[in-house]
Amino acid sequence: MLMLIGVAVAPGEAIGPAVVVRLRAHDVRYRIASEDVASEQGRLAAASDRTRAQLEDIRGRTRHVLGAELAGMFDVQLLMLSDPLLRERADALIRTRHVNAEWAVVEAGEELMQRLRAIEDPYLQERHGDLNDVLGRVRANLQRDDSDANWLNAQLARFAEPCVFVADDLPVSVAAQLDWSRLAALATDAGTRTAHTAILARSMGVPAVVGLQEATRMVPPGAVLLVDGTSGVIAVDPPPAVVEAARHRLLSVTFPQPSISGPALTADGTPIRLCANVERPEDVQFAWREGAEALGLVRSELLLGGQPIGDVSEQIQADAYRAILEHAGDREVTIRTFDITPEEMGVPELLDVEPRERLGMRGLRLGLARPELLERQLRALVRAGQGRNLRVMFPFVTSADEVSRATAMLQAQAERLGLPAPPAGAMVEVPAAALDAERLARHAAFLSIGTNDLTQYTLAADRSDVRVQHLYDPKHPAVLKLIRMVLRGARRHGRRVAVCGEMASDAALLRVLIGLGLREFSMAATSLRQAREAVRQCSIADARDTALHALYEGDVIVPTT
Repeated sequence: MLMLIGVAVAPGEAIGPAVVVRLRAHDVRYRIASEDVASEQGRLAAASDRTRAQLEDIRGRTRHVLGAELAGMFDVQLLMLSDPLLRERADALIRTRHVNAEWAVVEAGEELMQRLRAIEDPYLQERHGDLNDVLGRVRANLQRDDSDANWLNAQLARFAEPCVFVADDLPVSVAAQLDWSRLAALATDAGTRTAHTAILARSMGVPAVVGLQEATRMVPPGAVLLVDGTSGVIAVDPPPAVVEAARHRLLSVTFPQPSISGPALTADGTPIRLCANVERPEDVQFAWREGAEALGLVRSELLLGGQPIGDVSEQIQADAYRAILEHAGDREVTIRTFDITPEEMGVPELLDVEPRERLGMRGLRLGLARPELLERQLRALVRAGQGRNLRVMFPFVTSADEVSRATAMLQAQAERLGLPAPPAGAMVEVPAAALDAERLARHAAFLSIGTNDLTQYTLAADRSDVRVQHLYDPKHPAVLKLIRMVLRGARRHGRRVAVCGEMASDAALLRVLIGLGLREFSMAATSLRQAREAVRQCSIADARDTALHALYEGDVIVPTT
């Protein structure tokens, strides 16, 4: 039995068949049932026919423009497509090994590639590029023109039971569009606890382990995986007795915990406001049951399913925002404006750096660079917020001027609609904003500290990079001093200030934050009961002592009771 150890990011236990996805290469691998062989071979035949038609069309256009000699290059690719070593071998793999068509094409292609390498003919050895081109085109035609998420959902829908999704990486823009009901658990080569996809998994209540590095290489597709999202351990093809015991645990009848309401109270009776981060309207009732007093963070880009924002109309946005506000009733809802990259916004002309670059165009900075898109969102928010308890929050703020411009833009769009503007606040996620929190608070109705980004930018430790994960430390004195600075700056103007990062869901760090003077927190709804218990067990005096020790000694010591 192979054991894999990664970073536990979403608690719980799950068991299911492995679906191995290399999203960067659009390669998905899983086992199929005997009765699905014919339909899978039909998919391969249809994709091959589409590929042939495309290559013939390209050959014809090339002949017309560049002449017959250059058009002959595509004769080679058409011959490869017809080669029995490719098509018939892929068919045979589907039939005998019960693998999906994408997997069969890759395996058959690799076998053909090995034969080409073995032939001592320079011309044939140089045809590797042509073969890769043909293979890539067939795989693309198996996927057709669907988005990554639609393609993955179509694969997941083929399974009779939820699967364990094993991926090289899973961008949150794709994760937000997945059908999570089809996932028993999530495991990724990349990722850290504070990566957005990990946060999403916790919100969905799906056990997850990330930072496995080579899981997509080591896990056989179709293998039974036992995933422990609490310890970060994954068992690959465990013994039948272990599988049976796990299934018994998971199938045991459990009674839902009673709903919780009212503020959380410290041991000495100080009220602490606990709110929930949500991504979907259907998650709101669960948040109330778990004791949330409000929705402290609604990520609008995830609420819209991770679509390219430039393509989403004002009406579609207004409907999406209204849906979550209606589920919330009269409780306060804070919707964050888009915190995305130019790629996710659908404005490639702003892509002057790698899409994964975090210190470039994102958040409010990107919105102000494309004001027509930000104005569209603000109009949708104003329309949806009428009669509701809505607050708007601007992300990735770096200066008071940005907040001033954004709030003026919100007011102008509200006046254009003849409607009142909701209060607008700012997220403090970079040291510049924390250091200038007092000026920020002059223009913002409230401040919210995003501790995930604040930590990585303060310590120059990218939270998605496993190589520097050991340097990502939210209890570092520099981070805590910046948080205290934000709190003091907000108080000078009578502004509410909350923490909506992952620090709030850690019991020991929550005590530190309370000791610093914070009284409002937002986290995944699945963490609310644990946070409430942590609040109940600490007094303000003990919390202050813990915070002082962390500030000046650099570690967190929780008093024993």
